[in-house]
Amino acid sequence: MQINPLLNTIPEHDLYLFKLDLTPENLDKFRGIRYVIMQGSSKRAAVLAKKLAKSVLNIDNRLFEPVNLVNTSNFAVYRIGNILSVSHGMGNVTIDALLHAITKLLHYAGNTEVEYIRVGTSGGIGVEPGTVVVTKNAFMPNLEAYYTTYELDQRIDTPTNLDHALVERLLAAQPKDISFPIVVGNSIAADDFYLGQCRYDGAMRARKDADYRAKFFAKVHELDICNFEMESSALAAFCNRAKIPATMIAVTLVNRFEGDQIKSSAEQLVEFSERSQQVVINYLLSRKDLSN
Repeated sequence: MQINPLLNTIPEHDLYLFKLDLTPENLDKFRGIRYVIMQGSSKRAAVLAKKLAKSVLNIDNRLFEPVNLVNTSNFAVYRIGNILSVSHGMGNVTIDALLHAITKLLHYAGNTEVEYIRVGTSGGIGVEPGTVVVTKNAFMPNLEAYYTTYELDQRIDTPTNLDHALVERLLAAQPKDISFPIVVGNSIAADDFYLGQCRYDGAMRARKDADYRAKFFAKVHELDICNFEMESSALAAFCNRAKIPATMIAVTLVNRFEGDQIKSSAEQLVEFSERSQQVVINYLLSRKDLSN
């Protein structure tokens, strides 16, 4: 982990985004963390925490209720052994804020070696619903492999390649008889859920017609881009600068070549979401430095 050196000179007593006093007692709750698993909603983060409690700590789910370790409704942070299951909200802006907050907290707690994995859902591009995509590189909607931000009036473009060695370790940890498809590819982090992905079912009409969209999808498919989501480029850019190994695991809920509407049943969608979580659990259970 490569942290901002100015933090060593700033007397920070309260982590604002978490509403957390940086007391020795609170920092003790975050010492020894090795893995941070990020998901959009606090509900999904809590569900994963319960699954990890069962698979890592051998605790009956009926006897375990995850405890949020931070004091804000914007994010949730649950600890299981040396793993954190956290929520980041929706979009590059919110996950970027979460990444700064959680990385500072882990730094103040004395953690120097961590891995970040985002787990979620996405819209497939040329892959069928239920396919789990493991991301090797993130793209912006303009098909450039960098994340664009502004520091005051200066545009900053940060590379968005994810950690390919982590991707290989994650794939190697999956059983050969796994019951659903897993592919490795690239992802686009769209700027919004509707128009940024050229959906035709938003409150505002998309400006690009079906022919333009079909040609764009064909072009991105040739770049080995397998899905649309909304967080990968911020995750990749941040972790590149911070020297933190990171990747993303996102199941697809729709094939955008075939339309915008999700056709799977509610039961299928729950099962699809569980696939992403199972892939990351398989990986964590393969690690020799997993602790309880």
